[in-house]
Amino acid sequence: MPKELTPLEKLQLLVPGYRGYKAKDLIRQDDFLVRQATIMKLETAINNLANTESQIVRSQPFSPLLKNIEDTISEIRTLIGILNSTQGGGADIYARYKIYTEQLDEIYKNDLQMVSIADQILSLSNFPDQISQIRTLLANLKTVLLNRAKLFFPPELR
Repeated sequence: MPKELTPLEKLQLLVPGYRGYKAKDLIRQDDFLVRQATIMKLETAINNLANTESQIVRSQPFSPLLKNIEDTISEIRTLIGILNSTQGGGADIYARYKIYTEQLDEIYKNDLQMVSIADQILSLSNFPDQISQIRTLLANLKTVLLNRAKLFFPPELR
């Protein structure tokens, strides 16, 4: 949740019965921002890899590293697509199953894990010799996304 709340938000947290709704709304907003931050980091990583790729093409047009870079960029684009279309923390308004604040907290923890992995991918994207490590991190990110999707169902259906 944001550290500074507006006076209206503070008041809403004090009103009996409304507190849960406001807490959920703040978690939903954070969830969206975290997913967008992850996407931005992955898009920057794509740009870094594309720049590296163009440098390699100029000096070694038949380098086997080019295919690895291109495959990695493709994987990142796929994950960005998944992140863009993934269910957000606010989806419980229309969802078939009720999502409680505790579940939203778990979703939020998953999102923080996503940002951490995206940070690592971004850091490594400037080093073409780290492609295999980037691919491992992409697999970890995909696992986090799959686990996150399960959180939108009740425990008995997971």
